Order: sequence, then C-alpha cells, then structure tokens
Amino acid sequence: MKGKDRRRAILCSVALIVSTVGATAQGFSGLGAKLGYNSSRFIGADIPGKGVNSQSGLTLGGFATYEFNNTFSLQQEVLFTMKGSRINTVGDVWLSNIFLYIEMPLLAKATFFTENRLRSNVYAGPAVAALIGAFNNTGFLEDIRSYDLGFVIGGGVEIWKLSLDLRLMKGLLNFDRSADDIDLKHQTISVLMGYAF
Repeated sequence: MKGKDRRRAILCSVALIVSTVGATAQGFSGLGAKLGYNSSRFIGADIPGKGVNSQSGLTLGGFATYEFNNTFSLQQEVLFTMKGSRINTVGDVWLSNIFLYIEMPLLAKATFFTENRLRSNVYAGPAVAALIGAFNNTGFLEDIRSYDLGFVIGGGVEIWKLSLDLRLMKGLLNFDRSADDIDLKHQTISVLMGYAF
C-alpha cells in the first residue's frame, strides 16, 4: 500500500472509530431494573394429565437501553424468570410444575408522546433463555431442554424514571425432550415495574 493510501486508510479508520464512539455515547441511555409477576401455562397439542391451569411466578432483573432517537430504541434485558403450569392429575390433584430460567429478551421499542410526562410504548423481539432447573411437587423434572427460545410482544407507560408494562411471551421450542414428536411449549403473561437509573 502506498503512503498516501495508507494515510487515507488510517484517517478513515480513526474517523469511523470516533463516530462510532460518539454515536454510542449519545445513544446509550442507561441501565435499569425490573420486577414483576408472571402467569404462565403450557400450550401445545400434548397437554399432560386432564388439563392445565396457570402457574404464578416472579420475574426480576435488569435492562440496558440504546436510543436511536426519541421514538425508537433497543432494549436488552437479563431476567431471572419463573415459568410453568399446574397440571390436573389423577384424582383431580393439581401438580405445580415450576421452571427457572435466565432469560435475555432483545426488544425493539417505539415510544410515543415523547414530549409528555406520561409516555406510552410498544415493543417486540426475540428472547433466549437458559434453564436453571425444573421441578414439581414430586421432585426434579428430567428430559427438559436446557434452553428455550421465544418471542415477546408488549407495551406500557413511562413517567419520569418509572415504567409499567404488560407483555406476552410465547415459546417457540418444545421444552419436553422425552420424545421427538411432543408439542409442548411455554406461554407467559407478565406485568413488570421498572426503574431507570
């Protein structure tokens, strides 16, 4: 490479790095925490027992937001979340099945009424989850997939540094690996409160 071309390449590289760092500094809007309530149940063609009912759970964790402008942003979350379902077994005995996950949603978010104190938003995106453990009243569950993949859609309101949102997460993978043809997934409705630092 000739001297002039080398200097041009170095200048372009420096300009790219400076512009990227500047955009990141302007776009990163901070960190926050979330805490909420889950209502989860199994869905699919292979519902076990005589039927299922919702299982209550907890979600807590944190998020980081990158703003492209006042309206559009990306929000990365890392959440500890409880999923599962109650199963009606023999003798109408309800068995609580609880799944513990570390879940990482990546949400594309649109915020409206940005000039008002009370803002509203909608968001959607994929969520990858790693299984911590699964158990019910009788002990630990076996043949459970060690990871999950789902899709999140929701919306909420924000005022000052506080937020309240309602979301639906639908699982895309069968979590039961006891047979190849089982159709059994998670579906979770969550109500979350957030605080931005």
